[in-house]
Amino acid sequence: MNRLKHSISGYLRTMQMSRAQVFVFVEGEIDTYFYGKVAESVCQSVGISYTICKAQELPGGSGGKTTLIIWFRLLRRRSALIDSFKGKTTGSIFFLDKDVDDFLRIQCRSDHVVYTRYYDVENHIFREGDLGEAVAVVASIDHQLVLTHISSYEDWRRSVAEYWKDWVKLCLFARKRDIEGECNYSVWSRINNPLHGPVNPIAYTQRLKLLEFKSGLSGMQFTRAFRRISKVVDDIYARGEYDCVFKGKWYAPLLIEHIKAITGTKPQHSQALPDLLPKFVALTLDFSTSWAEYFKEPLRRLIHLL
Repeated sequence: MNRLKHSISGYLRTMQMSRAQVFVFVEGEIDTYFYGKVAESVCQSVGISYTICKAQELPGGSGGKTTLIIWFRLLRRRSALIDSFKGKTTGSIFFLDKDVDDFLRIQCRSDHVVYTRYYDVENHIFREGDLGEAVAVVASIDHQLVLTHISSYEDWRRSVAEYWKDWVKLCLFARKRDIEGECNYSVWSRINNPLHGPVNPIAYTQRLKLLEFKSGLSGMQFTRAFRRISKVVDDIYARGEYDCVFKGKWYAPLLIEHIKAITGTKPQHSQALPDLLPKFVALTLDFSTSWAEYFKEPLRRLIHLL
């Protein structure tokens, strides 16, 4: 399939002329590998050809989830999610990061759209991957040294998610109320110092007051509204489902801070590590185990329609 950008009609024609039977639409770079492995394990076993289509390659958009949703709606409008052309039937499936779309009630409802179970694909990668192996390789340190300091990956993830729980509450409240500003999921915590350490109460109070001001609510209204969000997050954490609201991309910088604590120095190429680390963790994933069924099953259902 030609990877150059086309017009909408040109891209549709390219899809029709492609040898692929399944088109797997994904958001970003690491998604290409992750969902490529999912598609490989499902499609190859039944002799179905597939291709990965990245959001940045689609016409009429700048990439990311928004572009994928626009493209999904376009295909649905044209009845082309399942398409027949010259005797060949093809199907499209879209894999999207959930983010907090479920809390905002803005998810697309379709068998052709699959959201991550957790906040984003990195949550799945860090939950299921071998963090110790990846850290040892990417930071050039002894694997046994890593295991000495991180004996349980689950415990480590839970502990850093707990440290950032107040930041999650601020970000979720701002997102739900559509409040622009420093409290947002696109940045690292502004209230934890160091990043993998406890909350700075002064920094927390400052952000909370700023949210109250920007919300336009009275003091009592804000207190009640924020208390509701706090309870939602507390309940999610109590069920051990913190990954539903804790952004998976945050794990990398937190793990890098932990590496610094282990070694006592900055690891080599530390500036590049936030981007490199998730990729190395992804390489340790076993897509034949049960966790991957969440992503495989919708793809199998699509194939059955072809």
